[in-house]
Order: sequence, then structure tokens, then C-alpha cells
Amino acid sequence: MGEVMHGSPQLAGFDAQEWRALLDHAVPFAVGAQETLFRQGDAPGALFLVERGRLQIATRLPGDEAAVVSIIRPGELVGEFALLDDGPRSAHVTALEDTAGLAIGRSRFLALFADGMPWAVRLGAALRRLLASRTRATLGRIVAEGQFDPGALRQYHSCPAPTPARADARALAAGLARLAHTGDIAGHGAVMRAQAGATLVQPGEAQDGLHLILRGAARAGVLRGAMQEQVFVFGPGCFVGLTGYSDGRGQPLLVTAAEESLLVHLPSTCLAALDRDPPPWLPALHAAMGRQMVQDQRRANRHLGRSLALDRFNHAGETA
Repeated sequence: MGEVMHGSPQLAGFDAQEWRALLDHAVPFAVGAQETLFRQGDAPGALFLVERGRLQIATRLPGDEAAVVSIIRPGELVGEFALLDDGPRSAHVTALEDTAGLAIGRSRFLALFADGMPWAVRLGAALRRLLASRTRATLGRIVAEGQFDPGALRQYHSCPAPTPARADARALAAGLARLAHTGDIAGHGAVMRAQAGATLVQPGEAQDGLHLILRGAARAGVLRGAMQEQVFVFGPGCFVGLTGYSDGRGQPLLVTAAEESLLVHLPSTCLAALDRDPPPWLPALHAAMGRQMVQDQRRANRHLGRSLALDRFNHAGETA
């Protein structure tokens, strides 16, 4: 097994040795047509690599209505949240036809990833790229939605851009639980101070690296006239720009400072240097990024669900 996955664009970049190691740590799985692979709310157990057949991903929206999210085909992955976050399954996955492939267990992957095993590190990067593409697709639907929750709207005022600041970034980061075991990452960038309302990244802008929030908060959302529809709020210890950084396609949303904030700009050159000469804490940093990306995707799904539910409510009773 494993031949189909070699050509998978979702797992591009593996060399022959890394492929052999990945296959050595995978086990076969199979489900019959209409059988359930896992249910929404289940504990995370494994990542599944589909070699034949098709799977359907569905999730519950407000009002307890099921919505089909996507179809998984040969060469694609499902259940990636299990290797990045310890939260429950966020969707229900069933087989549309007899389906088989390979499964990689969560506990084994996490142990090898923490040890810096090359195939596990490569797989972690592939999962973050995949998650970025799925988050971008969800955000695209949010941008296109005509309906939105008025409670998500915030007044938008353009303020001066962040300015350089003097602060002990390492000391501030050391007290943030989200950055536990991530070494001195805060010391690898430039400290900036942002006024409330300051624009950090414009939608569609090619972003240079990431912003790390040390104090204060940033919000990411969709510009609706003079208002900003809030989708995410990033607090201390959060990274801003993970979607664009992970897939290289730029920032999908408008990001502004929600209040006066202190942040560190981590340029792409700095992050690339860490990948070339990895410090011992790099797996922990990548793990923190992966966890946040899963949380961001969950929030984006909930936001979209509320928009869709509102649209159905507003059109209830209409006839063709």
C-alpha cells in the first residue's frame, strides 16, 4: 500500500527515505459503503490517507442541521486535526463507497514529531499547508456571504501603522502558556507597538512572516463598508498570519489591533533560517502553530455556520 499517496499533492516534498519511514509507521484501514469512519465529538485517534474509495465529511450547524463540507478522494487526507490538536473530532465522516488506505496514530506521531523525526516533521508541515488551504476556503465562503451576525460587526477606523518599541520580548513571552517550550522565538524578531485600530495586514497583501502577540489583542475579519465583521480574535501568545504563511498565498482577512498592543514581527527570513538550522525547540514551536491553526479553523467553521443558519432563518417560508 501507499502507491497512490506518492502522487498526492497534499503530501508533496517527501523523499524516498521519508516515505519508507511514514509507511513503516502506518497501518491499513478499511470501511464499507455507508459505514462511519469517525463521528463528530469522538476523541482524536488517527490521520487517514485514502488510497481507494470516497469519504464524505459533514458537520452539524446551529439548529442541529447537517451540512456536507467536502468529499475526500484517493490521494487525499482526512482527520488531520487529530495530529495537530487534542480536541474532539469536529466532523462526521462516512464512506460513500468501499474505502481503504493507511492510518497514522496520534500518539506515535506526536512522540516522533517531538523527537524531530524527519518524516514526522515533513508530515506536520504538510498538514499545516492542508489546514491553511481549508481555512482559506472557509474564509472565502464567509467573505462571499451576504448574511452575517450583526453582533460580529466592529467599527473600523484606519490608524497609523505599528511603530518600533523597546521591550524585553523574551521576558514577556516567558510568561505566556501558549509559548511554553518554544525557546526564545520572541527574541528572533522586531518588537512593535500598535495603537487600537492599527492595520497589521490588509486582505490580499503578501505578508512577510508572522506577528506574535505579546500584549493586547488583534482581530481579523471582513471589511463590510465602514464596519469590520470579526472572525478571529488573537490574544497574547497567538500568531497572526498563519494561513498566509503556511500556504504562501497572502493574508485572507483584514487584521487590525483590537486594543493597544505589543507584538513581535517574525520575518520570513528569520523563520526560514530556523527551518534550515533547527533549534531543539522548533518541533514545539511548530506544534503550537498547528494547534492554533486547528482552533482558527474551528472558529471559522462556527462563524460560517452562524451565517448559513441566519440566511436560512431570513428566507424561511419563501417559495420558489
